[in-house]
Amino acid sequence: MPLRQDCERATLAPALPRDGAPATGSPLAPGSRRRPTLEDVARAAGVSRGTVSRVINGGHSVRPAVMAMVNEAIARLGYSVNHAARNLARGRTGSVAFVISEHQEHLFEDPNFGLFVRVFSRELRRRGIHLLVTAAQDQGEESFLGDYLSAGHVDGALLALPHAGEPLLTQLLDRHVPLVVLGRPDNERDAARASWVAIDDERAAFLVASHLAARHRGPIATITGPLDTSSGRERLAGFRRAAGARFSEQLVAVGDWSSTSGEIGAEALLQREPKLAGLFVASDLMALGALRVLRRHGRRVPEDVGVAGFDNSASALSADPPLTTVSNPIEATALEAVAILGRLIEGEEAPQHVLLDTELFLRASL
Repeated sequence: MPLRQDCERATLAPALPRDGAPATGSPLAPGSRRRPTLEDVARAAGVSRGTVSRVINGGHSVRPAVMAMVNEAIARLGYSVNHAARNLARGRTGSVAFVISEHQEHLFEDPNFGLFVRVFSRELRRRGIHLLVTAAQDQGEESFLGDYLSAGHVDGALLALPHAGEPLLTQLLDRHVPLVVLGRPDNERDAARASWVAIDDERAAFLVASHLAARHRGPIATITGPLDTSSGRERLAGFRRAAGARFSEQLVAVGDWSSTSGEIGAEALLQREPKLAGLFVASDLMALGALRVLRRHGRRVPEDVGVAGFDNSASALSADPPLTTVSNPIEATALEAVAILGRLIEGEEAPQHVLLDTELFLRASL
């Protein structure tokens, strides 16, 4: 009986034309609550289903007049692509995960993560893909996420640069999950086989720290990012190179990218060196914390202590005084990462490595 019903429906349905021939039958009735289909658009425009499909996918080999008729029918019927059906037919989920290996308190404080989410959401939405955002705070959560992401629940992943020793990146690479890392992976083997988008942290830190060292002749110090990340270590290396003979391990405080760690680091450095003349902070957010401490201690910026940050975030402009910093092109990184991930999902196998340029912004804090 089910077979007979299917046959009857097939007999009654209007025949679809070959590509290039006009569709027959009536378009979707006005006021209908049924979701318009590709066939409805074809009938309304008087073209074939294949022509509508070509218009939706870029309009290749379609005459402008025909394209205009199809677009008018799409607008009139309120047609939208059924991404769920398309993904199902292609064996896709229509979802991409943004995984952040960070404690939640830092996740919500750091403006860079928010910018990544906004750009990822916008660009993936244009491709009909939904963004899932998740955080992994420890190895137990990373192991769970590794199993989840590699079980086919998402088409790919965007991974904020993990800390050294965290297994998630290696696990996903071993299981051939399409992914792009934001930043250069710490592990050399993973860095070679993963796709990533990064900046030259050492060079950028050297650039801004050199200006700090040139303008302030007394003792200079730094508050680093986490030293179990490549960006934290490379920014410290850039400062060390810029400081030269003035570098001292006693004038290095380790932070964790949060403003609180900037305050703690500045307090420790002032206790070790009351005559501190310059301070390079490895993120603008930590620099804001350091500025608060210098103000509490009555140290004027830049007259007594020159301060430089890293990221060129919105907080650098709103700081008092505005903060000298070096750019970390978050939006460009996000756009490049989405483009690479799209190619990997489509089957491109070769890992892609992109190094973006940075720019120095000299402001009143020096």
